Amino acid sequence: MKLAFILGKYLPGRCGVSDYVSLLSTKLENWGHECQRISIEPSSTSSFSSLANNLPEVDLISLQFAPYAFSPNGLSGSSLLKFGRAVRNRKLQVMFHEIWIGAYPSAKWKERWQGGRQKREILRFLDHAQPQSIHSTNCAALDRLSKVGVDAQHLYLFGNIPHSPLEESAVRRAEDNELKVAFFGTLYDSFPYPLLSEQLLAVSKTTKQTVRLLILGRHREQGGLKALQDEADKHDFQLEATGELNPESLSRHLQESALGVSTTPFDIMGKSGATAAMLEHGLTVLAYDDGDTPSGRLFVFERFREQVILLNDPSLSVKLTECMAKPRPTFFDGIEHTAREMLKSLPVNS
Repeated sequence: MKLAFILGKYLPGRCGVSDYVSLLSTKLENWGHECQRISIEPSSTSSFSSLANNLPEVDLISLQFAPYAFSPNGLSGSSLLKFGRAVRNRKLQVMFHEIWIGAYPSAKWKERWQGGRQKREILRFLDHAQPQSIHSTNCAALDRLSKVGVDAQHLYLFGNIPHSPLEESAVRRAEDNELKVAFFGTLYDSFPYPLLSEQLLAVSKTTKQTVRLLILGRHREQGGLKALQDEADKHDFQLEATGELNPESLSRHLQESALGVSTTPFDIMGKSGATAAMLEHGLTVLAYDDGDTPSGRLFVFERFREQVILLNDPSLSVKLTECMAKPRPTFFDGIEHTAREMLKSLPVNS
């Protein structure tokens, strides 16, 4: 099968959507499929309008949608609608990595106003394009799309850290007297770090281990880093920031850790490749529900239901103790899973 992935500027290693497309298309190519990667860059000659005039000759077009990947203000205007009309009779999948902004209770009026414009453009595009499949990665986006009548399905967003086997000595280190807690991904300053500290203290008393906080990779949110450092100083937690690491080192650090923490709000955790990497490596991950999405619309990807525990869950301590007593799950190949699920979900024979 021939596929064309359409996304913003293609920057593997610097852009999450680009990493997603790179890994997914490589897996599909390994299975014998042919994949094109087409960048939309309005500042150049590559735009939705030019693409509409010269659609690729493929069996399936996969639009990897994130409003700000295509335009500085998240609005692509008439060119997106022109593209929608052009692909109406082609097999099209739309993968929403992001939807419109301002769709959460505490959003400021300017966000809501701009988000309203983005929402109207997205809905007009979908009406023109009539895609065969619509997907998203997270509860919040699926909830908002459902509320405006868009029938979207969940498609798992995988991590981008392959498994690197540990030496036996490293396995023994992972079971030592330290409770190693991994932070991989953005450290958001809105996360309740004091509540996390309370729970880690309780666990360390039960396991009789000292707490080591391990901050993996690059970090752009200094507010969250400072809040975490303050908690470490207050409770005598050891804190180590590794800086940028290669995938092999990241995999080994994840395997040597006992717990992971995702500071991404629970309802959008599904779009975090860093959180996916922790879960794929078998970590129990602590997360926080900020209440932006109704509880009835929240879910965890089936494979990881027993690995994710909410900090604001009243039974957290019991669940955490149970999780840590169980054998660690084996590595989960999320790329292969998503590639298979994507192909299964597409009506390529219709």
